[in-house]
Amino acid sequence: MKRYKLTLTAQSPVAIGEWMTTRSNVRESMDYVPGGVLRGALAQLILERLGNHNTSQRALGGGTTALQQAFNAVFGKDGAQFRFLTPFNEGWIPAPATALFNKQRDKYLYDTLFALIKGKPYEMQCPETGDRLERGRGYLVRDEASGWRKAKMPSKTTYVRVGLNRATEAAEGGVLYAIEAVDAPIVFTGEVLLPTPACEQAFQQILDALCWRDGQIRLRVGSARSRGFGEVELKCEDAQPEPSAIPLDQFEKQGMHIFTLLTRTPAIVYDACGQPAATLTPDILRNYLPDLPSSVQLHEGATRVERELVSGWSGAWGMPKPVQQAIAPGSVFTYTYDASERNAVEQCLQQLAVQGVGERTAEGYGQFAVCSSYHLEHDIT
Repeated sequence: MKRYKLTLTAQSPVAIGEWMTTRSNVRESMDYVPGGVLRGALAQLILERLGNHNTSQRALGGGTTALQQAFNAVFGKDGAQFRFLTPFNEGWIPAPATALFNKQRDKYLYDTLFALIKGKPYEMQCPETGDRLERGRGYLVRDEASGWRKAKMPSKTTYVRVGLNRATEAAEGGVLYAIEAVDAPIVFTGEVLLPTPACEQAFQQILDALCWRDGQIRLRVGSARSRGFGEVELKCEDAQPEPSAIPLDQFEKQGMHIFTLLTRTPAIVYDACGQPAATLTPDILRNYLPDLPSSVQLHEGATRVERELVSGWSGAWGMPKPVQQAIAPGSVFTYTYDASERNAVEQCLQQLAVQGVGERTAEGYGQFAVCSSYHLEHDIT
């Protein structure tokens, strides 16, 4: 499997929101770019070159049979997997649901996972300062010098606009709305995974087709693009190889055979009845990891689940995506397993780290951090 690093450099404010889940006239923007947003923007550009985009009806020309085949290989079933693009470095995680922060002094971060596993009580006060501890929110980034720390979020601006009446070409009374957007310039980084050499070749062909000006790929993402928002420049380069080893031995040093899954991006998972899954049971995991050993059991006492709604807009279809319930980023799942099946568990976790779990994984959903070092480095006990 080939991995490329994607870099989006914003030239204008970027407005990315889950606006299908609200009817408010104040549209808030997310701090990141979901993989499906970039995937849809690229698909729309190619379809317009092919003259097949049903909504915009634009026929830019330059489409060939080879480009159509490349489109099918990249955006079809078993095609490329576009991961979320964030304004952080590669070593980022959402704040786990087991995390506690000293909000008066952001440098004091604690994790309660092992206290929950061992049944040990803990105080809701900072051991260093005595200040009150609260549930951590936001994102964490890691560097070699300072370890884990709270990420600095990008700055945003709210733009107030008036709705227009198309018949009179004047302002429409009572129609006032606000769009929040991430300020430019800002750089978002992510990855795209190409499962086969044929898919990799097709992806390169698509990039070549879009380099129509100065050898650069320029496109617009997000909402309010006709109002000047969302202009970005896309760059693609080889990504550093991911570490293949799962640090199960670090958790074994705590005297227990466990592994954890920290939800990095919303996971859209359904149970056997077709309802949104309340938690990730081993049986649900086996739908995606058939070789998961039978000894794997969910440790409910050390599992914390939060939920959110996700939707979006399909640039390729020109239609809204359905509103779906998802397991929210930051949710933590803890599992126990038999020591004799350690190798089989590690192989399954390596597979999970690459392919993800649930629906819409081609858009970056269902990604997990396996056995995050945060739990070890900031254990409150």
